[in-house]
Amino acid sequence: MSARNAAPPSDKFALDKPTLCGTITEARYTARERREARAETPQLWVVRKLMVVVTLGIMVYTGYVYAGRFVVRLIDGGRRGEGIGLLVPWCFLYVWMLWAYVKVVITPPGTANDYVEKTPQPLFPRAQLEAHQADQDLYLYGGRSAALEDIEAGRIGGPAYEHIQGSTFAPHPDVPAGPPAAHNGVTREIQLPENGYKPALPPPPPPPTRRKSSWGSGKKAESSDKRVPRGRFPPTTAPLLPPHRWCKRCSIVKPYRAHHCRICGTCILKFDHHCPWIGQCVGARNHKFFLNFALATFIFTTFTFASLLSFNASSVMTRGGEDVDPQEVVVIALAGLFALFTSSLGVAHTRMVLLSQTTVESLGVQRMRERERAALEAAGVACWNVGAKRRAFEAYDEEWGSPNTEGNVWWAGSARAGWEDVMGKSVLGWVLPIGAPLGDGLHYQPNPRFDADGRSRRRSEWPVELR
Repeated sequence: MSARNAAPPSDKFALDKPTLCGTITEARYTARERREARAETPQLWVVRKLMVVVTLGIMVYTGYVYAGRFVVRLIDGGRRGEGIGLLVPWCFLYVWMLWAYVKVVITPPGTANDYVEKTPQPLFPRAQLEAHQADQDLYLYGGRSAALEDIEAGRIGGPAYEHIQGSTFAPHPDVPAGPPAAHNGVTREIQLPENGYKPALPPPPPPPTRRKSSWGSGKKAESSDKRVPRGRFPPTTAPLLPPHRWCKRCSIVKPYRAHHCRICGTCILKFDHHCPWIGQCVGARNHKFFLNFALATFIFTTFTFASLLSFNASSVMTRGGEDVDPQEVVVIALAGLFALFTSSLGVAHTRMVLLSQTTVESLGVQRMRERERAALEAAGVACWNVGAKRRAFEAYDEEWGSPNTEGNVWWAGSARAGWEDVMGKSVLGWVLPIGAPLGDGLHYQPNPRFDADGRSRRRSEWPVELR
């Protein structure tokens, strides 16, 4: 081997013994590729339904311990009245819980593929493509981006402010003077200054400084300083356009609020989340029964936990725990755990239903709030300054509307309307797994405060009667 082709000892050593950072990076990329590969492959039907068998097993075991051991022990011990008095309401709650669980398991959430035909990937309107390409051309050749001008002028039409603030628009020395741009066979001239470079732009405004009079203290901001740091810049993506709703896995244009579930391998109408406990997704058709089940399970497990705990605690205090059944202790632990779980689940979903949100949509609001908090902290508002953040959020909501209500593209207009869309109008159906939701999962009316493509608009741009 010639000296030219021979690797120096240092290079050979680097190849034989990779650095620690390189090994970590390679492992991270490998793990991500494996996750993506798993995401592309739906789970087997047997695997998805496995937790249904486990859940039914827990219910059957709880029934055996409570009715077959605990109540029998009370009756045999001469406490027949107490045993029957606990067994009757417990049986009612047990049947209610089983009924709701079977209902949510056998009711499909609604599959978009059953209602929408497969179609090739739709394209964006030509006008939007040309406007987007013009922005790219101007940015490439040193011109001032129209998207930046939109944002600076208070219009929403370009990329997010976070992406632009860190960008530089200085001319590159290798950029030719005003070359034509060719895209898809169409050549368009771009007007540039005579010297081939854009004139120097004014430097970006400095980041807001800490001001004790406005943000650091409880005093209101001066009239000349009504701007809050950064402000809210909602996503500029048009979520209602067919190209944004096209699912590449199912090859369909998803109905409004539908999403693809990688575990089930299909698009679900008004997708909320995939619940392993019921072996399928929670969507438009079974969300009501999911809430019925959460309520029934919370009341049942609370009753079971309280009754078993009180009688066993009394036994420990009076007889030293000689007749405590270990299996009852196991059921006490299970009942307490599921009572906490279902209560938190029920409260969270009740709140989202009243706000006309799904779990996916609620997470989007949370991410936006997190970005706003981070922007405020970067602007000098301390993380513990709750009052300053609250005033900033109030200013944002005054400009754009609250992201949970007026700023929510799927807000039904009131809490009652959002509740009835999921739970129906029957008050009895709000508790028992009967009836059906008002919404069919296919037709939803977007909030008129948004534009026709689903982009956020400022309050000043809303219809007059809605401001």
